[in-house]
Amino acid sequence: MEVVIEQGALHGHQNKTLLSNKPYVSFLGIPYAKPPVDDLRFKAPVKHPGWSGVLEAISEGNKCMQYAFMTDHIIGSEDCLYLNVLVPQNELHEKLAVMVFIHGGAFKFGCGSVNEHCPDYLLDENVIVVTMNYRLNVLGFLNLDIDECPGNMGLKDQLFAIKWIKANIAAFGGDADNITIFGESAGSASVHYHTMSPQSTGLFQKAIMQSGCAFNPWAFNEDHKVTAFKLAKNVGCSSSDPEEIVKYLKNVPAIDLVKGTQFKDETAFMDYKFVPSIESDRVGNPFLPAHPKQLVNDTTPVPVIIGLNNMEGIIALSDYRIGQFSDDRITDEISELLKNRYSTEVITKIKDFYFNKCSIESETTKLEQICHLHSDVLFVKDFYRGFDNFLKQGVSPVYKYEFKFDGELNAVKNMVFATRPILRQAIKGACHADEIYYLFHNKLSGVLPKPNSPELEMCKTMGKMWSNFAKSGDPNSSDLSFKWINASLSDPKYLSIDGDRTRMAEGMLNSNRLRLWQDISGSVV
Repeated sequence: MEVVIEQGALHGHQNKTLLSNKPYVSFLGIPYAKPPVDDLRFKAPVKHPGWSGVLEAISEGNKCMQYAFMTDHIIGSEDCLYLNVLVPQNELHEKLAVMVFIHGGAFKFGCGSVNEHCPDYLLDENVIVVTMNYRLNVLGFLNLDIDECPGNMGLKDQLFAIKWIKANIAAFGGDADNITIFGESAGSASVHYHTMSPQSTGLFQKAIMQSGCAFNPWAFNEDHKVTAFKLAKNVGCSSSDPEEIVKYLKNVPAIDLVKGTQFKDETAFMDYKFVPSIESDRVGNPFLPAHPKQLVNDTTPVPVIIGLNNMEGIIALSDYRIGQFSDDRITDEISELLKNRYSTEVITKIKDFYFNKCSIESETTKLEQICHLHSDVLFVKDFYRGFDNFLKQGVSPVYKYEFKFDGELNAVKNMVFATRPILRQAIKGACHADEIYYLFHNKLSGVLPKPNSPELEMCKTMGKMWSNFAKSGDPNSSDLSFKWINASLSDPKYLSIDGDRTRMAEGMLNSNRLRLWQDISGSVV
């Protein structure tokens, strides 16, 4: 299949989906912006000039430079602004709804590779899926408050990609006026930022936020200038003049910049520094011109799906983390997890809430409580702030969910407990990012849902709900065995997603734990 867009002609590759052998065409490694190298390093993305002849879009572009997950090995390249478009073969020749996926990874890891995020289950439902790379870590989020290094380059890459999609998707058979952006973790926080940035208004019609929002403690840096100066010092620049620093940093090899982000004195759990931040009013075209707390009041109302996994914090249950929560260390660990921002009295209150019964109960209960504490601090306590404004506007529907399905494809949970199968059995529920493997097939893992299995049904159900929502703003259809009813301020109900036990649940998600945090902050958190 050949497609012609403004930049030139593209030749795609024919494929078939995993479950139903539905034919689709993949266009891989399309450059959506000029490589952000040399003088373009740290700057907002710039239009790609195009190519002559036909671009064989059959292999993916480079990953953006990053530490390979869980290692000290740096992979990827600065030349990484590529996207992939996957188009189901559509006999009816109607314009297809478009789903744009923004990957997670704490703004530090990850990529939009279809080897890791192969959208077969969504393609089966006749939607176009686009995945993208965006700049990460220091190359994506260094902010020196000047036009030469304005901050949020990674978010601006996403914005540029969404604009590219809106301008070009009709050539692939897509509906430029029916675009849904969706993401998980940092990808979900990114989606939240797009709903509040004045720059993104009108570019998409719906949004899905999976386990992340702009208010999560890992998704925003209040002290970006301190971080920038610290990095400069780490790579040998002692100047305090932002212009001088940028000049110096542009000549430092990218790999050394990424190495320079390992701050020796900071080892706190999930404390990432190179993440979104406010842009200075001296910077042209800011993506985040004010604090998210302020911007959220002007959120563009679009239909949203927003949710959490029931045991997000399993991600914290490495042997090392569990060891840190020995009885004599618990108080210090809680304080550190909360970045030492609370009084001893508050820390004691938190400790009593999560751990006062643990000494008399089983080890499993204690591990569950360590998990709940991390879930709440990193994800849950800010969850309602993440979509409260959508509910308050009362203009467009808000569909809320909790994903708790615990099956063989819960890849992150399986990884955390790989050497501890007893714990894998004892601690029930879905870890952070586990739902991803029911929406996307990970070719690298080699794990497939077995025929006629609950996992296979879950993949089909997730693919159906997400694509129904992308098409019409409503996740329901008559071939689902339940009805997902949207939430309201007076009735905050949610869908509990758990295989054949999927059903509507009343009230607030995690309400008793949420109350503790509301109590601590003295207002809605």
